[in-house]
Amino acid sequence: MKLLSPLLHYVGAHIVNSEEFINAIKQCRVPKSACYVNYDAVSLYTNINNDAAIKTLLELVNIHSKEVSMCGFAISDIEVLLEATLACNVFRFDNNFYAQRRGLAMGIRIAPLLAIIYLDHIEKASLTNGILLYKRYIDDVFAIGSSSSELAATLANLNAKDENIKFTVEEPDRDGFLPFLNVKVRIRDGTTEIRWYKKQSSKNIILHSRSAHPTYMKANVVRNLVGTSERIAARNSETVDTIERILFENGYISGNMATWRPYSAPDGIALVLPYLNERLAQQVNTIVKRSQLPVRLIFKPPPTLKELLTSSRVYENRCDEEECRYCTDQKICKLRGTVYLIKCNGCGQRYVGESGRPLRKRLDEHRRAFNRPQAYPKNSFSRHRTTVHTRDAPPEFEVTVLHRNLDNPVDRKIMEAREIKRYQPEINSREELVEALKLIAGHDRSNSSEAVVEVVF
Repeated sequence: MKLLSPLLHYVGAHIVNSEEFINAIKQCRVPKSACYVNYDAVSLYTNINNDAAIKTLLELVNIHSKEVSMCGFAISDIEVLLEATLACNVFRFDNNFYAQRRGLAMGIRIAPLLAIIYLDHIEKASLTNGILLYKRYIDDVFAIGSSSSELAATLANLNAKDENIKFTVEEPDRDGFLPFLNVKVRIRDGTTEIRWYKKQSSKNIILHSRSAHPTYMKANVVRNLVGTSERIAARNSETVDTIERILFENGYISGNMATWRPYSAPDGIALVLPYLNERLAQQVNTIVKRSQLPVRLIFKPPPTLKELLTSSRVYENRCDEEECRYCTDQKICKLRGTVYLIKCNGCGQRYVGESGRPLRKRLDEHRRAFNRPQAYPKNSFSRHRTTVHTRDAPPEFEVTVLHRNLDNPVDRKIMEAREIKRYQPEINSREELVEALKLIAGHDRSNSSEAVVEVVF
């Protein structure tokens, strides 16, 4: 799964959640004559031809072999592994053992990925020019066409590509709404309306109010339920009624609620500060006592010479790929606790960032934003792609590690801010630049002995 999951980024119709779907539908220009439907692949897993699915996946691997991590495997190795995995399709029912003769086994982890990629192969040969939006979550599809005839033609094409794969169609209800995931959509005169949706058959079971769980957990359940609906669409009477009904069914009633307050230590909240010298420590203690803040000071000794000269990650995992797209001069993709500089090969603009995770994971996130800007509308790399490389293919970028082995998040943020001030990177957002300058200003003031107390308190 680690090797093959990145291939999903090259499946244009694939979405992972309702937020991606909402972003896509908001960016779609819908004419007044547009029609919209849902397609549903009937019994998808059990009707897929395994050999055809493997062939389709290997073709996609071959096309994007330079853009995904092959983990040292050849395409023939991946084929052998897939065949061996899909051969494990024996199950027991009523104390009898059976072998599944066709299709993907329901419980196998790789089944969703194969199904998504195989359907993408069918869809690319089926969609007509009049399809304005086509998004799919595994086997559920939401499609907008310029006319009803375009949608009907697409459905016919989908059903003609594989004799075992058949799609059904669902049209909007009498009010014009069409459900998809936990969203329902209505399009009128070119205007799209989105609302939160709960299936009528949903049991709506959440943490019951009489549960022995702590009060703050119950409060979070209610907060998350309301927050989910508000992230999807603005609150309306229908949404409020649905939420109230769900809460009532789980024992939550209106009225005075018990208030949860976090635990507070009797001797104050522990505040850890670096120990610089005795005089400054006494000054800080005096100011804290005078202000009567509920704080208990703990002074952390400075790092020893051994800590400064050694690293806990000396034996960090090293990249073993022969043609790693990130490890050109040095093996950097598995480093943790880094501050890094990215240079766009398409225009030369730069970006400074930091990460405590393996660097490859963070760089892959940047690349996904480059490749699919519509799915990450607030990301710095998405904005860079749409504003600078609007009509260009996703450009490659070079990575330089500026600092490594910074385990402390505060240390990484400070070094990131200093490098942002140094390089003035163009890809970083304005908010990131302002935050970095504020952090640098505060950190520089803290270097003067008289200003340490003013910065902390």
